[in-house]
Amino acid sequence: MRRWNNLTYQSKLMLAFFMLGIIPSIVIGTMAYFKSVSTLESRVNADLGVIAGQLNAAIQRQVEDVDRFSTFPYFTPEIFQILNQPYVPRDQWGYREIETQQQFAKLLVTYPSIFSTIQGLVFYSTKGNIYGYRVSDRSSINEAVSPVDEEWYKETLKRSGGVFISGLRLERQFNSAPFPTITASRVLLNDDFTPAGVVAVDIRPDFMDKIVRSFQLESMHVIVADEKGELIYSTQTGDNERFLRAAAEQSSHSGTSRGLINLPDLGGGLAAATGVYAHSEYLGWTSYLMIDREELLGDANVIRNFTVVLVLIFSVAAAVLSLLLARNLSRPIRSLISSMRDVERGLFITPAAPPVQGEIGQLHLSYVTMVRRLDVLVQSIEEKERQKREAELYALRARIAPHFLYNTINSIRMLAVLQQSEGIARLLQSLNKLLHANMKLDSELVPLSAELELLHHYVRLMELRYTNRFKVEWQIEENTGQAMVPPMILQPLMENAIFHGSFDIEGPLLIEVGARITGNGGDELLITITDSGHGIPQDTLEVLNGEREQGPAPDGDGNAGSSIGVANVRDRIRLRFGPPYTLTLKSGPGQGTRAELYLPYQPEDGDTSRPRMEE
Repeated sequence: MRRWNNLTYQSKLMLAFFMLGIIPSIVIGTMAYFKSVSTLESRVNADLGVIAGQLNAAIQRQVEDVDRFSTFPYFTPEIFQILNQPYVPRDQWGYREIETQQQFAKLLVTYPSIFSTIQGLVFYSTKGNIYGYRVSDRSSINEAVSPVDEEWYKETLKRSGGVFISGLRLERQFNSAPFPTITASRVLLNDDFTPAGVVAVDIRPDFMDKIVRSFQLESMHVIVADEKGELIYSTQTGDNERFLRAAAEQSSHSGTSRGLINLPDLGGGLAAATGVYAHSEYLGWTSYLMIDREELLGDANVIRNFTVVLVLIFSVAAAVLSLLLARNLSRPIRSLISSMRDVERGLFITPAAPPVQGEIGQLHLSYVTMVRRLDVLVQSIEEKERQKREAELYALRARIAPHFLYNTINSIRMLAVLQQSEGIARLLQSLNKLLHANMKLDSELVPLSAELELLHHYVRLMELRYTNRFKVEWQIEENTGQAMVPPMILQPLMENAIFHGSFDIEGPLLIEVGARITGNGGDELLITITDSGHGIPQDTLEVLNGEREQGPAPDGDGNAGSSIGVANVRDRIRLRFGPPYTLTLKSGPGQGTRAELYLPYQPEDGDTSRPRMEE
């Protein structure tokens, strides 16, 4: 931001026009590119979703056929008779055991020829006998191999007669090299529902390759994983495990049986790809159909390259145009800047008219008018400053009268002291204090102790005028004297209490003056002046509290003057400290009057914390 502010107006204009020429082309090209990419991906993903569902259904049908085939022993009672025969070690076989094996082999030979996807059958009797048949090489059973510890066998036993479809595994049960297979197995139950054995049907994994070829998915990467996420089938070689982990992680986050997948470039020959996945609840398998993004977005990249060329063309055109416009606009502005510098030096010289019209011409005319008015205003200000200095000299002369009166009363007081008239001397001293305080009325703040001392002098003068008509009680909380308050703020309230409170009452008027620290944190000073007079009517009280405007002046009771004094005190507090600090009057007919001043507690030393009170 600082660098931008330091640029010249011409540079800013050139950059602005340049950006206005480039940004639209970039935005339009980018939007067109991403829109075409989004549309293309949406259509491809929709098509892939349909294909993935069909692929899953075709694989599931093949496995369902094998599942149904695994129930054929229930239709061949001879198989259950053989499975329930007691176990005899091979080295102890006689004619009966050999005949049983041959009979079982004849039963098994017939069925695998019906299903070309089957490459072997194995029966595990609960008595310990193992019978099997392999389609390709007729290998015999390797009785040294036991499936008890293999995962597929444990899962089969848990199903209690239900089918279990394993992932890709190596079959080692025959006396030949282990071969990859997918096993469909189930527990065979006798008529009394006791286990007779386990039948395991070995399925050729390449049946999925035939299904994929039938769908003509040569340009796509097809992956099938079991329920544990382990690879069963892939159309491409390479690091399929890492590819599968990344795809499975995305599909697991969606929590649905079908969805979209977008994989970044994983490196090691695994380019960025997009596609879909479909999960089979029956098999527990997940099929992934992926397509290379570069291949998918080939046409969209043509649009992108075309956009880049357009942006370059528009950039050159915008640069030339912005340079020309910036020069034409900045030339009259530089002329105005030169004139402004002359004005800064006090030379009110107007520049020549610019060669261009329009907004720049109007700006020039407005500037010329402003310079001429500034010249007039400067001359006017100089004249007002001269008149202000003359007024200050006059005010200085006017203040000689209060000083002369103050000095004269002070001389009279000294004469009363010399003549031993102590009462007159004290009264003159109190009057002198009031005059001195009035001359310092423009002071910022004074200590409350000084303000209370001044109030004592005022009470002393009022006692001379209203002898035995009032009595003042002082309830000043300790440590409040250091609080700073506006000067001459209590005298108008005491004056109102004496003049209006003592009017037409029997006996002397009682006036209480109090000061204490309040507030939750001890940050507020409350000063009260309470009298025991007749009180103030409600409508007059509302005027004194500023709740409504004052009407015509009352006849003869002096309330109009008291309203001015109270309003002055309240306005001084509000202007000085702001809300919620103010003056509030509380009264009622026959209940007396209470003036409450709410001020912030500000000690004389600047510490605003509440002082520690003595018990």
